Amino acid sequence: MSTPEVSRELAASPGPGERFDIFPTPVWQVPAPAMLPFHAEIKTLLEGLWNQGYFEAHNSGYGYQTREEIFTPANLERMEWVRLLKAQFVAACAEILRQRHGHSKALPFDIYAVQGWVLIQTSEQWVDGPWHHHHPATLSGCYYVQTPATREPWEGLLMFQRPEPASVFNETQAGVRPREGHMTIFPSGLQHRPMPTPSATQWRIAVCMDAFVHWNKRFEDPLSRYATRETYDAAARQSLGKT
Repeated sequence: MSTPEVSRELAASPGPGERFDIFPTPVWQVPAPAMLPFHAEIKTLLEGLWNQGYFEAHNSGYGYQTREEIFTPANLERMEWVRLLKAQFVAACAEILRQRHGHSKALPFDIYAVQGWVLIQTSEQWVDGPWHHHHPATLSGCYYVQTPATREPWEGLLMFQRPEPASVFNETQAGVRPREGHMTIFPSGLQHRPMPTPSATQWRIAVCMDAFVHWNKRFEDPLSRYATRETYDAAARQSLGKT
């Protein structure tokens, strides 16, 4: 397998951590050092679930994946690392959204929902995830608990696919190398896939997350405050002095 292009262009642009401009869609790598003391606990938990037969191929998604239920009230109450990771992911996403630039409207926003799951990647040959996206989420991220050493440079990359049509002047794919103890955050609509790790002797462990965002108007009541579209349109006409 040929080595994919790995994006190394860093920009001192808005947002937390380091920003990689690919295509030139921004992707961020954000350190989460407060999570490091919990890595042993997380690995022990996952090993226990594995030994109990919880993880089955394609049971909850592609590969060995938990259900999208990490951030349930019960887990948030009893596991400190779950609370911490959710808070750090939401804070990083909020900073990214606040620092948008080049837009004519600076709309307030609410991150109203976050979902998360664990993806375990083994060295098995069939573990080769398909291209996919996480729309309608706004921002998605992966926190890497373990990124094992591999023989080939392309192994374990988080690959992204150019959203525009290919041309002879631009690469169609680019990869970002995950870093243990860091979150990689990217626009949810961006097609991506994790590269396999056939030479790894340990699991590649990622906690995957999606942030869902409401963008709010400043000076006009949102549609949700009106029972029907007709009452909304009537209020809009009245506000413009029309009957």
